[in-house]
Amino acid sequence: MPLAAAAMIVALFIGLNIGAYDGFFHDDELDNLSWAPVLPARDFLSGLVKPAFEVDNFRPVGSLYFALMGKLFTLNFPPYITPLFALHLLNGLLLFLLMRKLRIGQWCAIAGAAFFTLSASAFDVYWKPMYVFDLLCTTFSLASLLLYAYRRWVLSFMAFWLAYKAKELAVMLPAVLAAYEYWFGERRFKVLIPFALASLNFGIQGIVRNPNHDNDYAMHFTPGALRRTVPFYAYRLLMFRGSGLLLLPLAFLRDRRIWFGLAGMFLLIVPLLVLPGRLFEAYAYLPLAGVAIAMAAAASRWNPVWAWVALALWMPFNIRQIHHESRATLAADDQAFTFVDSMEKWVVRHPGPGTFVYDGVPAGFHHWGVTAAWNIVHHGSGLQALFAASPEGMKALASESVAYGTW
Repeated sequence: MPLAAAAMIVALFIGLNIGAYDGFFHDDELDNLSWAPVLPARDFLSGLVKPAFEVDNFRPVGSLYFALMGKLFTLNFPPYITPLFALHLLNGLLLFLLMRKLRIGQWCAIAGAAFFTLSASAFDVYWKPMYVFDLLCTTFSLASLLLYAYRRWVLSFMAFWLAYKAKELAVMLPAVLAAYEYWFGERRFKVLIPFALASLNFGIQGIVRNPNHDNDYAMHFTPGALRRTVPFYAYRLLMFRGSGLLLLPLAFLRDRRIWFGLAGMFLLIVPLLVLPGRLFEAYAYLPLAGVAIAMAAAASRWNPVWAWVALALWMPFNIRQIHHESRATLAADDQAFTFVDSMEKWVVRHPGPGTFVYDGVPAGFHHWGVTAAWNIVHHGSGLQALFAASPEGMKALASESVAYGTW
């Protein structure tokens, strides 16, 4: 029966999200594809092992996905989706195993994993290659927690390191491990010293060496930042206004498993609360695992049937949200495909001009995406794409043989 339930969850997930294969890349993804496939292997190895904050935002674990996929498939989009689906389903399995280790009942744990796997809150993570960083961060974070629970300290530390090298959100993972040790371990906090030192190293560097002070990547430790970030993520966790805050009353139930899930959610979302310029639903993916643990633990205090009744009542709302987001995403993807495909076809016919001047882009597209696409379709690098109204663009139009595009 549990295997049949798992198979049904997987089938339902694929059925709801099969449309992802009809999507296309956006600017951030194209930007990664323009440089990751040509980056030397030694740069990935160096990025993986050095204990330094990357001021240029290089995340070697996720960038390796773009390097490998870009070399194999270039702009052929569908193959990029299969690894995303596989990683997301793997994360659901790791979460189930962690809940079972926390002694959450089997059927409540399956219901919690189903909520995590099917949730529209995670939509962008398994629809858009750009969020492979969040996927892999969650994979290695859950692996680190699970290995720690089985007292595999060294392997747990290695998984934590890889989680951080996938996405900086994992800097808070040692605090989650400390919560596990306090509530479920032997309170042998000395084993956490390497985790804590690594976390402090990256955290302090991230604050001191962060080059972003007046842009969207700047951290703001102010009440104004919280007024933007808290409502946004409180909505994203359960997909209606303030829904995340409704989880807080669960803390009054005297259950360490609930407390651990809520602590994990809160600790992992803390870094996001000081980034009001970077509000994306995918960023709540790892904290969503904490939500699933807390709700599954709460359900296990009663009859597991109620967990499945709640899941059944939630599913129509969740499916409607997935359909809404998929329509919007595919519409934007169609625009991006038309733009890049037209550029590629033009280059095949006119391979000469190395500079591209444009006076319009699809909605939501940015200049780095245009530059990246222009270089990708030329199978090269270093070529310019300039906005026609910019001084550089007007100068290029007046003095060079350039390609000109309008949207």
